[in-house]
Amino acid sequence: MTVESVTTSYGHPALDALRRLVAAEKIDDPLAPVTVLVPNNIAGLSVRRHLARGVTAGRPGIAGIFISTLQRLAEQLAAASQHPRTPATATVVAAAWRSVLDDAPGVFAAVADHPATIRALTAAHRDLRDISDPALDAIGATSRLHASLIDLHRTATTRIARS
Repeated sequence: MTVESVTTSYGHPALDALRRLVAAEKIDDPLAPVTVLVPNNIAGLSVRRHLARGVTAGRPGIAGIFISTLQRLAEQLAAASQHPRTPATATVVAAAWRSVLDDAPGVFAAVADHPATIRALTAAHRDLRDISDPALDAIGATSRLHASLIDLHRTATTRIARS
């Protein structure tokens, strides 16, 4: 495995440099696996489209390319060591919250089926997951809304841990 760092200007010069690097890795075997890390999914789409034109003249298309963000790559690498458990991806967390709201929505009953509710609760989960139990208790004691949120958060966290 080779790791190489190349400095270029932004845009087409960077994409052309990437194309040259990928071509060099695939010179002996066009099906050799190559992983390209990108900062976000939009950059990944741009890279994928650029490389789909081919990395060598007269040969459109490319195979054996894995384009990923660092976070997604980490999820996939961790997944193998956690088998049969499922990594707590955004999809898994959202599904856990949907399940919790289906069972006991609490103060969220009127908006439990709205997609924005799931988005808001999964965002709250990201903020609450690293907070200690005494701190969660203190938050829950401030209002009925917070108490319901903390109860649902604990239930969702338990479901996510079991998956």
